[in-house]
Amino acid sequence: MFAAAAAIAGMGIALTAQPARAAEKDRHCVVNVLTGAKSCYASFTDAVAKATDGRITDAPDGSRAVMSDTRLLNRLNAGTATKASAGAAASARISVMYKDADFRGDSLTYVGEFDCTPTLADVNYTVELIRPEFNAEVGSYRALWGLSAHLFEHRGWAGGLIGFAGDRTDPGVLDGKASSILWS
Repeated sequence: MFAAAAAIAGMGIALTAQPARAAEKDRHCVVNVLTGAKSCYASFTDAVAKATDGRITDAPDGSRAVMSDTRLLNRLNAGTATKASAGAAASARISVMYKDADFRGDSLTYVGEFDCTPTLADVNYTVELIRPEFNAEVGSYRALWGLSAHLFEHRGWAGGLIGFAGDRTDPGVLDGKASSILWS
């Protein structure tokens, strides 16, 4: 190997190191679970603004910082989505899913169009197949509104599962494997 490098250098061909690839910026998407409408942003701040219909525009850009900001979490959990009388659907934040453990990396914020009930006695929302860019890649999550998420390994709420929880910094056996969710 050294002889080959010396021969190339002797022919006047310089060996240059490839520049290190810049780390990709996290991507933050907002998905309406009822309509499937999706929009993505380079900053978590912009994703929160979209998920709150522009009511919260001062969220920190670091998605992990949001999970420790009690004031912001209270604002995210505030009731907002009593069906809009003018025909425009308001959005209720349901859950923020993260690609990595400890609320890090890309995020996927699910929103719905009606306020949720904070009880396990009913199912408020379901997602049979997590958006393609997050299918089998959930590394942590926080449910909002006092909801709890129930993650399943396969589409159609089948296979391995982890029980209802409001948030998990690591979904244990389903780390990177969840494909469907229900919120109650």
